[in-house]
Amino acid sequence: MSLKGKNAIVTGAAVGLGNAYAEALAAEGVNVAVIDIREDVAKLPAQLAKHHVKVLAFQGDVANPSDVRRVVDTTRSVFGSIDILINNAGVWGASGAEDGLDKSLADYEKIVGTNMKGEYLFGRAVIPIMIEQGKGGEIVNVATDHMVTCGTPHNVCPNLPTCPWNQSKPSFQGPPRPTGGGDQMDLYDAGKWGLNGFLFAWAKALRSHNIRVNGFCMGATDSYMLRSFHNFSPSKEEQASWMRAEDNAQALIDLLNEGPSGRTAENMNFCVGRPVKLEPPRGVKYILPAAVAPAGV
Repeated sequence: MSLKGKNAIVTGAAVGLGNAYAEALAAEGVNVAVIDIREDVAKLPAQLAKHHVKVLAFQGDVANPSDVRRVVDTTRSVFGSIDILINNAGVWGASGAEDGLDKSLADYEKIVGTNMKGEYLFGRAVIPIMIEQGKGGEIVNVATDHMVTCGTPHNVCPNLPTCPWNQSKPSFQGPPRPTGGGDQMDLYDAGKWGLNGFLFAWAKALRSHNIRVNGFCMGATDSYMLRSFHNFSPSKEEQASWMRAEDNAQALIDLLNEGPSGRTAENMNFCVGRPVKLEPPRGVKYILPAAVAPAGV
């Protein structure tokens, strides 16, 4: 299947994974519209000009319905159609059960607003267009490896020797790798986990229209977000363990090239220790009882 001449929207494309996705799509001949809250997004047309495709760049907030309408309406008007939506925009912030209400409300608007509401709004804006066009479509929601474990379901985990959870270290408990990101990531995980609702419901509703919906569950990938956790000065050892955004972008292209007959309603696990490539389709079931057992049990 050729992607050349198709039209895509990529959210959160100024830096990191979104930037790699936009670059990979343009290299395949896909016209790309990008949005990011950062001013850097304005550099994308010049960056992608070497691929001789149309590029639209918007500075805006994916959680703002007016910005979503502006991006989608302009993209459709200029490109003529919308074939691919990569819902990548995401933010991280520390939030936990013991936070006060004022902080919790602000964190909710920022974290869930971007990581779940933004993907919801763009999906809702693009889906009717894809249906009306009558030629199928692709939606990929970028989630987190916190919501999957060892291949999902864990009984089909390859237990690779490269996986940290397969090492005999005190900090690891052995496979399967548990779900969840920690007690200071409740809103981040909630927003990303909530994408399952869109994934499964949208895939069911849109399959008859040849519109596929899939999720990329991303682990530690070299990006602006991850580097910010290390004050933009990660150790060489830490950096060496990270996945490359460019490799994941190739996995995205491989997924899109499956076409309408390919997989849908699948979370694809990209976590440290696994090859960064598109793996064969597999089912989805996840959670470990021990992860939610009461203290002292």
